[in-house]
Amino acid sequence: MEDQPTGTGPVGTPTTAGWPRPVGRPAAAHWWSIQPPPQGDRISARRAYTEVLVIFAAFFAANIVAGGEALAGRLPVPSGSWVIFLPNSVSELAKCVVAVVVVLLLSARRGISPRALGFGWARKSDGTPGAAQNLRIAAWAIVALLLGGRVTIVLAHGRHILEPLFRDYSYLVYSMTASLNAGIVEETVALAFVVTTLRQARRPLLEIAVVAVLLRCSYHDYYGWGVLGIAIWAGVFVWLYLRSGSILPLIVVHVLWDASQFLGLYWPVAWNIWGALLIVSLLTAAVTWIMNAARRGQQTWPPPASGAGPWPPPGGPGAWPPPGGIPAPLPPWGGAGEPSPPGGNVSPLQPPD
Repeated sequence: MEDQPTGTGPVGTPTTAGWPRPVGRPAAAHWWSIQPPPQGDRISARRAYTEVLVIFAAFFAANIVAGGEALAGRLPVPSGSWVIFLPNSVSELAKCVVAVVVVLLLSARRGISPRALGFGWARKSDGTPGAAQNLRIAAWAIVALLLGGRVTIVLAHGRHILEPLFRDYSYLVYSMTASLNAGIVEETVALAFVVTTLRQARRPLLEIAVVAVLLRCSYHDYYGWGVLGIAIWAGVFVWLYLRSGSILPLIVVHVLWDASQFLGLYWPVAWNIWGALLIVSLLTAAVTWIMNAARRGQQTWPPPASGAGPWPPPGGPGAWPPPGGIPAPLPPWGGAGEPSPPGGNVSPLQPPD
């Protein structure tokens, strides 16, 4: 099934205007609702896959090779010193900037704005900032990471990236910049760029999801079978992005997740923070969802137009004439002073005789 616009206009007609639409009614009325495809001329599948694979290889090919060497036991243990890790830290930060700039420029050439890529917070159905919506996205992402992480631990059998034998604060600085790099580069390139580019080529949603998950798993190959845990949270991230049209909550959660894993090497209590964070995020998400559902239940649908009276009008739907009488007829046919068509002027709101 080809990816088609899923939004609806005021009277139920399909539309792609204003992508990405805010989370909530009417743009995402159900948990399975997603954003319509990004605006812009449709591109060929060949062009889409060429851009996706070239950009992905530019940022992740070295990681795939290093992961394969680690899996084969041929990757040397890194040494820990400021001479090594300080330049590497600068390199990680520079890669973040380059990834964002390259993706923005390539997408702009195809008519995709930064907001359409996901560089904006999720909003409510009325277009106002939605803190609750972003909290719920973060809560789902945390659940997915915890579940996927547990599967990875069970299946990886101790396989992971090699840590330096001597860990000083130079490695701590490097690991924090590496965490920032992982959150920004992965969600920008491996999620936002991949999904929006393939959607602009109108590829089937299932194909897009499979490609995005496989690409995400490819540079985590050092986990061996533990990569199946990566596939779990990668799939949830794809769904959250398709639903919300925003990568910012996912970037924040991803950065904090990776940073906590490194901080735990120095202060093990950091590994326990996620349990408390999960409870708080789930409770907050549940409360905000209930409040939002209660507000939606009090709203009338469809909403009245700007300046209009209550909906439906007194007398029930279809009542004629509407309160206040029949609207005034349109101006004379063709403009003032010109003759009217046969039958005279007729208001578009006036029922036929």
